[in-house]
Amino acid sequence: MRKAGIILVAAWIAAVFAGTSLAEGLRVGVIDMNKILNDSDAGKAAKKKMEARFAELKKTIDVKQEEARKIKEEIDKQKVMLGKEKLKEKEDALQAKVNELRQMTQEGEQEMQTRQAEFTREVLKGVEAKIEIVVKAEKLDLLLEKTAGVIHFNPSMDISPRVLALVNEAGKAAPEKGAVPEKKGSGSGK
Repeated sequence: MRKAGIILVAAWIAAVFAGTSLAEGLRVGVIDMNKILNDSDAGKAAKKKMEARFAELKKTIDVKQEEARKIKEEIDKQKVMLGKEKLKEKEDALQAKVNELRQMTQEGEQEMQTRQAEFTREVLKGVEAKIEIVVKAEKLDLLLEKTAGVIHFNPSMDISPRVLALVNEAGKAAPEKGAVPEKKGSGSGK
């Protein structure tokens, strides 16, 4: 939000000092990075990988929770019959499971955050190159990120759909390039 404010103030100051003729020629665009990250094929693939890993982690944690629940039930059922030493052993085992579960949960959360950052960086690398292509084609002087504090803009200023289309085209073109040599190789073998 602060970055967007600084950009807007800089654009305003540039327009004031440069005069109205330059201000009229200032070309501004808006982009919604969240939309591109969430709606692009690469973003959807990254999200799918994240969900698969989350499911794996959840399964492991669920198993540990079930083990802890069984120990707790065992303690509750046998509390009266167990001696102090046996009860202490069972309670210690339960506490160890709870601690293990807590640690697994924290490690899982850290891993998911790290993976999300890595996947976002990967997708952004491809997106940034496509943004540059659209900015040059549109001859934009300034590009603002929609969620960084842009309150209103003319929809014609939004370059998100064009960038999204380029990102998806690049994603589809990359696998096709790998498939082309295979087709040539199998065709010449006949």
